[in-house]
Amino acid sequence: MSGKELHVISNGKLAWKDLAEIANRIYPYVTAIHIREKTKPMDEIFLGVQYLLEQGVPAQSLCINGFPWMAAASGLGGLHLPESSPVLSIIRESYQGVHRTGVSVHSVEEAVKREREGADYVLFGHIFATNSKAGAPPRGLAQLRRVADQVTIPVIAIGGMTPEKVRSVLEAGASGIAVMSGIWEAADPVETVKAYIRELQLEETRGVRYEAYE
Repeated sequence: MSGKELHVISNGKLAWKDLAEIANRIYPYVTAIHIREKTKPMDEIFLGVQYLLEQGVPAQSLCINGFPWMAAASGLGGLHLPESSPVLSIIRESYQGVHRTGVSVHSVEEAVKREREGADYVLFGHIFATNSKAGAPPRGLAQLRRVADQVTIPVIAIGGMTPEKVRSVLEAGASGIAVMSGIWEAADPVETVKAYIRELQLEETRGVRYEAYE
């Protein structure tokens, strides 16, 4: 895919069998598949991750949300942490070998703090209104731009993402996007992923074209 990032985050609604079937179809095209199953017990999540690996989803394509030990034990490609997580150096001292660590943030200050701690990227949102955050006002593109202006690590935008909105979030400084139900619940997840990727690539093409005429 393009240099811009596409993170696909599980929405907690699928059986492991269905999640594995879709994950196996989309992993070649995306940056990471996040396993974010907040309503499931830890032992079930661990067994679910093992099932995904047994079904052929590469460990490097998976990012576990919230369980550093699970990322290390299963050799996963990524670990994603909530904003309330301890200082990253403490986590890394206990769990070696995690290739990439990201943190959810909701402010400029938290993004700057996590970059100083060594986060590889931050996930910022929600940018647009979304059913998963019903009743909570979106943070919008202006706040996204402020975060992107203050850090050098990738800022991944989440919340209400559709292919039509990709250009606006990249123009605001995001390095990529994260999508949940928009992909997992799509009639054709692969074609939906490709629709997002086309927009991510198109924005890069625009950037190259603009630079050529400066």
